Amino acid sequence: MTPRHWLLVIAACGAAIFALSFVSGWIVHERELRGEGYRHVVTAMSAWRGVGLPVLAIGSVGAVVTAAWAALLARDPDRAGWPLVAASAAVLGILLATAVPIGQDAHASSVDVSPGLLLLIGLLLAAFMLTGAILVARPGRAAVGVAGVVGALVLAGATGGRWLALQVGEGSGRHWSEGAYTRMATGGEQTETLTIGDGEFAVGDRWGGTWEWSGWTVVLDGDPACPESRGTYHAHGVDDDDLRFVKVVDTCADGARAADLETGTWERDP
Repeated sequence: MTPRHWLLVIAACGAAIFALSFVSGWIVHERELRGEGYRHVVTAMSAWRGVGLPVLAIGSVGAVVTAAWAALLARDPDRAGWPLVAASAAVLGILLATAVPIGQDAHASSVDVSPGLLLLIGLLLAAFMLTGAILVARPGRAAVGVAGVVGALVLAGATGGRWLALQVGEGSGRHWSEGAYTRMATGGEQTETLTIGDGEFAVGDRWGGTWEWSGWTVVLDGDPACPESRGTYHAHGVDDDDLRFVKVVDTCADGARAADLETGTWERDP
């Protein structure tokens, strides 16, 4: 094949990667939900949805930019060829990073992200792009080494970025923060203040003890009002800062503590 033929192959491969990036099937997103009834959900995603953003989307844009540069070189061979090699190596590095399985385990859910069929096709197209770029540009050993370093750095950075984005996006499931919350009076109830801090909690002078948590589940123990009773609740966020409790099990004071915590919304104090 002549250099011009290879340039056309590069342009076609880059354009194909970009066109296919809008089709679901690049990433397989599996979510397992526990605690409130078991569910297992599997979703095939494109480069422009969910965990495909931003890394895989950047790779697809890089592919079409590389294709455009290859088309320009086909019309004007006097243009520099080394950007074609560097860009092709970067695209391949991003797609390889997307092929690395990642996951996140929380208290009530687990997420696993793995490559789909279209990603494997994209990797093959990107490999053709890099091969063609090297054959067209005929870079020296130093330039090939630089391209390899670029690809390796992109692979490492994109893999780490995907993992970090997944952890931040999924969060810990915790909907509360240390400090004071106030529950406004309703009916004959009195206004009360819940204080959380240093692994302990207190509701006025009525309840208090240790506060342990995992995800959205909190466990209350060591309450002087009922030293033999542990209480387990789901602490849900309301709006941005407020909190509601849903009892899982709590026999403290024949259910009086549970009734107190579950009544109304605890509003975060400024």
